[in-house]
Amino acid sequence: MAPGDATRARLIDGAAACFYRYGVGKTTIDEIAKEVRLSRRTVYRYFASKEDIFAAVISREFDELSKEGRLIYEQSPFGEGVIEVALLMSRRVAESPVLSRLFAVEEAGETLEALFGGTEFTSLVERFLAPLIRRAQQRGELRKDITIADATEWVTHLVFSLLGPNPVINRHDDEHVKFMLRVFALPGLTVSPVEAPPTAARRTARAKS
Repeated sequence: MAPGDATRARLIDGAAACFYRYGVGKTTIDEIAKEVRLSRRTVYRYFASKEDIFAAVISREFDELSKEGRLIYEQSPFGEGVIEVALLMSRRVAESPVLSRLFAVEEAGETLEALFGGTEFTSLVERFLAPLIRRAQQRGELRKDITIADATEWVTHLVFSLLGPNPVINRHDDEHVKFMLRVFALPGLTVSPVEAPPTAARRTARAKS
């Protein structure tokens, strides 16, 4: 690993520890610098803002999912891919101590604000999703009157809204999540309706929520 890469990784490690310990809102660049015993100037040499270093922490936590997520999108219609990737990310949040802390009730709002308030995370997501959305439009799976930028923004906000506390969708119930996304969230993007689960499954999902 090159020295620059090692320093960047060290900063991400230190930032993750600070975000876990203090939460997003209460963590400062000074605290991150202190955690890794580097200067503020060094931190800013690698990251333009706290939001950008936070995005790097989140991206690393989800890094292993990117390959699996891309495979899901390649093997499934786009709408079903969104559902399966959302469930995959939800499970990752439950498994990761850092993500569980950041998407907990008391932190989820600041976490999402920090993510979408910077440029690094949104650029990363756009690079991942844009080719998949373009291909889905070419296949006739997504409406062509929706721009790739708008579709990317909608899918990103939709998926990440499921990772924190949600008064409408019980993210711990896979069948309930699938039903709500298929019936209410995806029809605005997809050309043809995504098949909803049978009525009995809907009743069960609602009863568990």
